[in-house]
Amino acid sequence: MDTTRKGCLLNVLLFGFGAVLGTGLTAVAAVLLFLPSSTTISTDEGTPNVYVKERSRLLGGTDHEVWLGQTADYGHVVPVPDAWGTSPEVVRTPEGVELRFTTGAGNGDIRGGRIFVPAEAYVGGR
Repeated sequence: MDTTRKGCLLNVLLFGFGAVLGTGLTAVAAVLLFLPSSTTISTDEGTPNVYVKERSRLLGGTDHEVWLGQTADYGHVVPVPDAWGTSPEVVRTPEGVELRFTTGAGNGDIRGGRIFVPAEAYVGGR
């Protein structure tokens, strides 16, 4: 009686199960590492509403965005450079929306930037 062939089918099934399980775990790990999570930091109600969001990834750091629109899920997205801070002063005009960012370094040195989004970008571009 040949005992070397005993369990061959079991070995093939275990190998197949291990390959499927390994592929599944790799896919789940990749999604968890690279899928960004989004948190709304601040909201300024108006026309349009201004939402400042923080997007973070386990690998890749944290980015900030400003969303202009009716809801926090839909709108015109403007990326914000890291050194500008996350609290813009919102100035609405008939021509568009101006976002003024200031960041104080603690020594009277104020840095920041300005983003102007024309009204056509968030009203006519729907």
